[in-house]
Amino acid sequence: MKTLKVLGCLLTYPSQEQVRALPEFEAVLEEEKWLPQESLKSIKQLVSWMKQQDILDLQEEYVALFDRTPSLCLHLFEHVHGDSRDRGQALVDLSEIYKEAGLLINTEEMPDYLPLFLEYLSIVSPDEACKSLGEVATILAALSERLKNRQSPYANVFEALIDAAACKPDKKAVEEALKKEAGRVRTFDELDAAWEEQNAF
Repeated sequence: MKTLKVLGCLLTYPSQEQVRALPEFEAVLEEEKWLPQESLKSIKQLVSWMKQQDILDLQEEYVALFDRTPSLCLHLFEHVHGDSRDRGQALVDLSEIYKEAGLLINTEEMPDYLPLFLEYLSIVSPDEACKSLGEVATILAALSERLKNRQSPYANVFEALIDAAACKPDKKAVEEALKKEAGRVRTFDELDAAWEEQNAF
């Protein structure tokens, strides 16, 4: 399913190549029609917004969201294990799953990077892809709500993934996650404090 690969590509750092490929992305989504109509419509709205942005503005927006806001991190296990040892083992296990599927990671990103995970799901059966999305649906929902709080159209990708998931998010778990961190913009002092904490470990 190329649809999942397209959704993953939309969540990568914006580049001129990505912007030039947006019409092709739309064509793939239309051809496969794997997403429900409403989800397809919302992704088209995101694509339309991306086309209208200056590339530098698009890149700045992306960095502010996904690189400078820890609660919007695109590494799935960060939201489950943090920096604990459990995350390390989970990454090893996921790498093995990729290898068994014939995928070799050719990027500096960790295996739990969401666009990479979606590329893996694009080559498995639709049922397996939906099941795997269901397993991370609560994380996706928390990310979606935080992005909505920032009025970001990137939330549309997460909503589409949730719609495709076999299991729906745990609403109570999502509410608890949002109480801890709603996705707001962090001040420079808060960002410095977060880096200091990481270095201390």
